[in-house]
Amino acid sequence: MNENQSNQLPNAGMTPNPGQPYPQGTNPGQGYYPGAQPPYPQPQGGAVRPGYPPQGAPNYRAPQSGQNPPSPRPQPGAVPPQPHPGVKAPGARQQKAPKPKKPRGDAFGRWVLLGILIFLLLISGGAVLGYNTAISARQAEENRQKIQAASQQYQLALQDIANEKYENASKRLEWVIGVDPNYPGASEKFMEVQVALFPKATPTPMMTFTPEPTATPDLRGEADMLNSARSLMAAKDWKGAIDSLNALRDKNLEFESLTVDGMYYISLRYLGIQEIGDGYLEPGIYKITLAEAFGPIDFEANNSRLAARSYLAGAGFWEINWEKALNYYSNAYQSNPYMYDRSSGKTAQQRYVEASYRYADQIIETNESGSDAYCSARDYYVQSLSISLDDAVAATATAVQLACEPPTAIPDVPSAPPEMIETPTLLGEAPAEVPTEEPIIPPAPEVPTAEAAPIAP
Repeated sequence: MNENQSNQLPNAGMTPNPGQPYPQGTNPGQGYYPGAQPPYPQPQGGAVRPGYPPQGAPNYRAPQSGQNPPSPRPQPGAVPPQPHPGVKAPGARQQKAPKPKKPRGDAFGRWVLLGILIFLLLISGGAVLGYNTAISARQAEENRQKIQAASQQYQLALQDIANEKYENASKRLEWVIGVDPNYPGASEKFMEVQVALFPKATPTPMMTFTPEPTATPDLRGEADMLNSARSLMAAKDWKGAIDSLNALRDKNLEFESLTVDGMYYISLRYLGIQEIGDGYLEPGIYKITLAEAFGPIDFEANNSRLAARSYLAGAGFWEINWEKALNYYSNAYQSNPYMYDRSSGKTAQQRYVEASYRYADQIIETNESGSDAYCSARDYYVQSLSISLDDAVAATATAVQLACEPPTAIPDVPSAPPEMIETPTLLGEAPAEVPTEEPIIPPAPEVPTAEAAPIAP
């Protein structure tokens, strides 16, 4: 193809402007530049129109049906078109910068740490769950054993009541109530046993008129209050139980009167003992006295009340009469040595120790040294020091001991020489000879002598 022929071709020597579509039938991927031979459109229907190919188009072959037209070939010496500045060349692919690859070792390490953490969490959760399960199982087993033991003690208490062994029955029922205050029938039987142990004069019954039948009132409120009091007793909240019973009595005085009396008795008894143990001696004595109005009190409650009374009585004679204070605190110490009063904070044992040596000091101050009364203070000093050692008290006790029993001088006895005792001999045996040491005498040296003269015949 010469220059004239190339000028006659359509769109020859044209360069597409930016934003202008390419001519139909061209291949943007192959480029479109001056001197290139444009493709010819394919006729419709697969047939070649007359007049095609145009004259001057060399080596043109019509495409077959179902085939794409051939791509134009660049002419020798043709210069490829340069893209417009700021416009991407058609068909050009923009290469992206490769992303930096992360080292596989870091990712693997993170997965390992995550696995270890999950494993530790699973172990910790399993340990906590197992511990809680074991605690629950142990508590359930303890409750089961307590209930079983309470049932056995209750049955034994019934046998003791039938055999009129009321003291044993009282102890058994008291233990059952301590384990479960709501044990069925325990409170009623305990009241019966206390009445049997400490009978009281039976009041003369008064004539009463038969009441007319009335509609049954709604007692749901009273029943709820009674159940609430039982729950508080089960939790050993004796003060709350008494408050609930007071509210029930204020609302309906006749509701379950016998049951409420038994609950009053148990709650007041335990509350009195509890308050005495907490240092509230006077309120505790009052609660036990109120419980005695509902029934005879047992030995433990009465002993606590007597010890508290002795403690308070001894406090009344403190620093006024040490002898009486010592007597009262001796009773309190023997009953409950760790009983104390909130006002002073001192236990019965501390009061007893102090009253002992204070009374001993009073004795040695009011009596002559060395007298029998003076020396009687030694016993009270020893009594105090046997419980609690005090250096000052020990020094005073030592001085009293020396005054009552002064040390005596030890006489000098001259020491005689030891006597020689003859060794006894047994009958029929010769006395054993004691070997004596003989002096060693060295042999005398030989002295040469003259020969004797022969004797004449």
